[in-house]
Amino acid sequence: MKAVQVRATLVLVACALGLSFTAPASPAGALAHQASSGPVTGITGVTGWPVAVPSSPSKRHQIKVLKAVLRKMEQTFPKYRHMTPGPQDIFDYQIGNLWKQGIDGYGTAVAVIEGWDDPGIVKVVDSFDRTFGLPNPEIQTIFPAGPLPAKCPPGMVKLGGFGSCAAWGGELTLDVISAHLIAPYAKIVISATPADTEIPDDPASNVAPPEMMKALEYISSHHLANAISISDGNGEATYSHGAGEITAQDPGELAAAAAGIPVTVATGDCAVAMNLPVNGGPCGNYPDTSTWDDSPWVTAVGGSVPDLGPAGKPLGPDPLWRFSSAGYSSVFTRPGYQDGVARITGSPMRALPDVVMDGQDGTSESAPLFAAVLALAAQLNRANVGPVNPALYQILGPAGARDGITDVVKGNDTCTFCTPMIPGFTAVKGFDVASGWGTINASRFVPSLVAATRAEHSERRARAQASAQLRRLEHNVQLSGTHTAGDLVYLLGQGFLPRHPVVLGIDGRTITTLTASTLGYVTYMIDPATLKLSPGKHVVTLSSMLITTTGRFTSS
Repeated sequence: MKAVQVRATLVLVACALGLSFTAPASPAGALAHQASSGPVTGITGVTGWPVAVPSSPSKRHQIKVLKAVLRKMEQTFPKYRHMTPGPQDIFDYQIGNLWKQGIDGYGTAVAVIEGWDDPGIVKVVDSFDRTFGLPNPEIQTIFPAGPLPAKCPPGMVKLGGFGSCAAWGGELTLDVISAHLIAPYAKIVISATPADTEIPDDPASNVAPPEMMKALEYISSHHLANAISISDGNGEATYSHGAGEITAQDPGELAAAAAGIPVTVATGDCAVAMNLPVNGGPCGNYPDTSTWDDSPWVTAVGGSVPDLGPAGKPLGPDPLWRFSSAGYSSVFTRPGYQDGVARITGSPMRALPDVVMDGQDGTSESAPLFAAVLALAAQLNRANVGPVNPALYQILGPAGARDGITDVVKGNDTCTFCTPMIPGFTAVKGFDVASGWGTINASRFVPSLVAATRAEHSERRARAQASAQLRRLEHNVQLSGTHTAGDLVYLLGQGFLPRHPVVLGIDGRTITTLTASTLGYVTYMIDPATLKLSPGKHVVTLSSMLITTTGRFTSS
């Protein structure tokens, strides 16, 4: 299989993490904040909507700027026709119709989750912007797992072009440019979280670090974004500790869902196979799907190809990108919102993708493109719109073109480069496993999503469900009950990252640090007398990277 397709583009090309990257290494210790002369926004409040937006260009001025951008894109389309991300995405998804209404991302923020930083990103974006006259965005880099280490962690170095720190430079550039192109007045938040900040982890957790799920928790709790994109595809079968290692990362996605922040995740670029970090190669030779987009709480975004003529006009329905990954999770069962397409999927498991976008540079391009579309919807709604899958499956998808769903009716993702070849899925009319509901006409999709959000409150119910599930995880300490003097209290905690540290505390006092088993369990025998606990009620906490869970017992 090809490693990277190089096209006429101003950005460094990268595919969903799991293919190769050719970007140079980025120095460590990058600035915590990088900004150019774009709008400054503050994302606060329960919904993630800014309470107050500092001075900025007027809406009339912003519309004028973007109309000029559209004219330049039209005039230069023959020259930049094959640039991706580029003008073809603006015309294919009818983004210009939204820009002309002032729906341009202003007052919102899109977060992109990365494994390393690139302090040169502002200059790269500025170069891209000058080509078409786009406004420079504010770009802020945050480090939810702490400052970057002086050197790339050894486990990431071993991945080479498959996901090392050097590889992340190209990935980060593609993510930022893709999101900025669609929502040019949105703030871009770059989250840099390398692997192995706690322990040397397995190869799968170096490609897709659990620190990235910690970043989702941080962004959600601090209301830093209205949409989050992750371009990191790593196969379910590659985790050395199995399903427990995968589900231990659920708190990140649940935190975002509970905050109403939609999360888009790239499905990967291995057709119906998936990444194989254990062998240091991009794709395996067996059916598999990417881990984080398998979660029912995220929107899985596969790849398609804009089908435009030399003048930028549609020639027909966009075809499926032939390397776009699709299939069924082996960990997560079919969520309720997919029950309506169960006859089509023919599986009791979660099917993906949900939608597809331009994937010519890999589904690393698709996910941030769609995240930016959701930021446009947040701007129009003046509140977050996620999770969006219930509305997508129950309202927008079935409505089709009327609500901005553009069907993908041709293409197949058979893994022809696998040995032996793995038969894939074919895009057909309506929902299918290869392309989900298809792609979008954003000028209709955005207002339709907002209308569905307001009328049906599906996202409100989904947020409540995510909150309830997260609360259950946060109160998952099992204790042997109420005890009399001299009795020991047996503690059992579960759902932690295997082999990672878990700090045991009682009444706010640290008792010891435990190590989760390969199944994600910790146990401990509490002796109230030895710990000199006073008679009465006590609170136990088990704190780990992704979850702090509590329980109570009584000593007498």
